[in-house]
Amino acid sequence: MRRDEGLGGVFWADELGDLLRAVADSDVAELEVEYDGGHVLIRRDPAVPGGVTLTSAGVSESPPALPTSFTITSPLVGVFRRPPSGDGRIEEGDDVAVGQTVGAVEAMRMLNRVQSERAGVVDRLLVQDGQAVEYGQALLVVRAT
Repeated sequence: MRRDEGLGGVFWADELGDLLRAVADSDVAELEVEYDGGHVLIRRDPAVPGGVTLTSAGVSESPPALPTSFTITSPLVGVFRRPPSGDGRIEEGDDVAVGQTVGAVEAMRMLNRVQSERAGVVDRLLVQDGQAVEYGQALLVVRAT
């Protein structure tokens, strides 16, 4: 899928196509959609049978605010492992840097490092050492700095 940059990256091209087809196949004369800070107005063109036109598209003045926290998730199914005390072990309130290892997931006797993609401060540890985890399961919550 590619983003339709003409709409400020608000709608995916496939979603916009679905909207245009839905209006063309219905009795709707006009459809206005506001989504995630963007705005699209679709009108039926009475001069063209079954034709619709995209008459207005834009992005609001203020971009949406970035989330203040993010979740680090498990990259695979396995057992979560934390480093031993004092050996880079992360606790609540600790600072984490981009790329810093916050733990590992053991699968098939191999340790797969879990790293932070952004810098921040650890708010909550959601799993304990030795706990089984699923793919995509939240491991810890980090407040962005």
